[in-house]
Amino acid sequence: MKFFTRFVVASAALVLSAASVFAATITVQVGDNFYTGPDGTNTIRMTRADVLVFQYVGASSHPTMSDSAPAAWPIFQMNAANTSKTFAANTFTAGTYPFHCTAHGGPGVGQFGTLIVSGTATATLDANLAAAVLNVYPNPSHGQVTVQLNQKAGADYKLRLSNIIGQEIRTVALRPELTAAGLPLDLSDLHNGVYFYSLLVDGKVASTKRLVLQN
Repeated sequence: MKFFTRFVVASAALVLSAASVFAATITVQVGDNFYTGPDGTNTIRMTRADVLVFQYVGASSHPTMSDSAPAAWPIFQMNAANTSKTFAANTFTAGTYPFHCTAHGGPGVGQFGTLIVSGTATATLDANLAAAVLNVYPNPSHGQVTVQLNQKAGADYKLRLSNIIGQEIRTVALRPELTAAGLPLDLSDLHNGVYFYSLLVDGKVASTKRLVLQN
């Protein structure tokens, strides 16, 4: 009986460990007149096991309201004083949850988005996506940056740079053996402002972060 109990406990631990590998933090950029998810659109896909983070990157205030019935969340503020809103794993059941900014949109118009939650482990995150870490520094920068990728070889890595409205500006292929120590990148030809850089692993978005250029 003791052996069986230990086996069950060990099996449960392995299941939980495997689940944590495939869980992700899904970040929604909240800017002026847009919501942007990891794939660059306003349709955000996640699983129940994922953590959802709304991150403020704009200049105006964006009260965010759920259009579901019942509401998926009370209205929350996105502004300079409230720069992030986090929903823990398993907050949402599987389903579709539309939302909008009450100041700059309405249900399905203007500044709006759609959250789609599935009940199964995400198929878009494998071990490479979960482990890969991309950093660009200094941030803010005057145009000359260093790209650092902490990950082993074995996958296709790219850095995708987009402007604040989601337009792709540049894509750079990354070789882990070159970027572990830092790869210099010249962005001095770009205008001042806020940009977003995404790490793509085998064509899938693993993470998106903000970069400020002061050229």
